Amino acid sequence: MTGPYWEIISGCWVAFWVYWTISARRTHAPKRQVPLVFTVLNTGLLYLGFVFVLVGGRFDTGPLALRFAPAAAYVDVTGTALGAAGVALAIWSRRVLGANWSGAVRIVEGQHLVRSGPYAIVRNPIYSGMALAMLGTGLVRGTVGALLGVAIVVLSLWQKGRMEERFLLAEFGDDYAAYRREVKSLIPFIL
Repeated sequence: MTGPYWEIISGCWVAFWVYWTISARRTHAPKRQVPLVFTVLNTGLLYLGFVFVLVGGRFDTGPLALRFAPAAAYVDVTGTALGAAGVALAIWSRRVLGANWSGAVRIVEGQHLVRSGPYAIVRNPIYSGMALAMLGTGLVRGTVGALLGVAIVVLSLWQKGRMEERFLLAEFGDDYAAYRREVKSLIPFIL
């Protein structure tokens, strides 16, 4: 890692967590939600991935300390740009959802199907943004440990997204089924 890239990407993540913490207070009461065990296990998996990415470069020896990306300024610049873009997408998506958002997989009272803003581009833009930001962070870190962390985070987000899709399909029926046909899940036009 060269230059201020780690500090910039760390600042992006701090902005993400501050916004998430403040905005979490503006949510509706739950109407239906997944069992607590799913939430605990999936959140644990997500945090495990974060730990690998954030401290993955601190391993001095062993396979987790090996580099998968060259220690070069162009990699750091690319990773920082991806990280900042991912955090911005996640925050924008969270803002558009407003009180419909929930940290756990649930349907909230008065929830409506949001298809505007980033939700017109992908169905799970918060997860897309978080995955992109983690990929950027992993590039800046550059180690196999960080790459493993990115994979763990993406797995956690993918599992949570699949569970949410079941809930949304049950709640909104044909409207959500049509939305699924029209808009990709995580990567515009691809996946």
